[in-house]
Amino acid sequence: MNSYLRILTANLFSGRADPAALGELIEELDVDIVCVQELGPRIAEPLSRLLPGGELGSGEIARGLGIACRHDAVVRQFSLPKRDGWVARLSPTSWSQIDEPIEIVNVHIMAPHTWPYFPRRLTRHGQLSSLIRFLDDDPHVPRAILGDFNASPVWPLYRRLASKLTDAAVEGMRGGPGRHLTWPHLPSIGLKGIFQIDHCFLSNLTATNVQVVAIPGSDHLGLCVDVMANKRDPG
Repeated sequence: MNSYLRILTANLFSGRADPAALGELIEELDVDIVCVQELGPRIAEPLSRLLPGGELGSGEIARGLGIACRHDAVVRQFSLPKRDGWVARLSPTSWSQIDEPIEIVNVHIMAPHTWPYFPRRLTRHGQLSSLIRFLDDDPHVPRAILGDFNASPVWPLYRRLASKLTDAAVEGMRGGPGRHLTWPHLPSIGLKGIFQIDHCFLSNLTATNVQVVAIPGSDHLGLCVDVMANKRDPG
């Protein structure tokens, strides 16, 4: 039995990703939890069969999010402008890898590059502020915050989160550059990522391994992260 949780975050390109290939990838990697963005019904059904814990919401593909889990988890949504965030609470009674409850958060921050620009900038700022308020409401809970942030490490949105949280891609590399390019993924022209916009931020958790994986049919690469709870100081 693994002592870590393996979490995959994947933008499914408005439901265009290949459901069968995604399932094979999840099984091959032995993933415990999948955070999905741009989820469509075509993928939601087989994904929920493969990982029956958690909850998936695929009503509007552009806003379709969800968290699929190998074991039971309590999933709810929390308010963000235009596109709510999702959080799954994992309990030690269902998850042998943990000794206390932890939370997995899934978000999809609105892209800055589509028209109209100015309102989207305000929405992005509101989404970031609301996410930080949610995290600050209970800052001691061990959390992994994953998703498509539509922000590379040079963007202010990323820097604001990285100032409060640990970037798993940096910690997981330990001595390496910590660059995990996830978008765009266009294998037909040999393009495998220019920007790192899909992230995993950690609070009171530690990343032991991070890898970028191909999601057939998607324009994003997936980010797969192994996390463990931090050891508590006995004093």
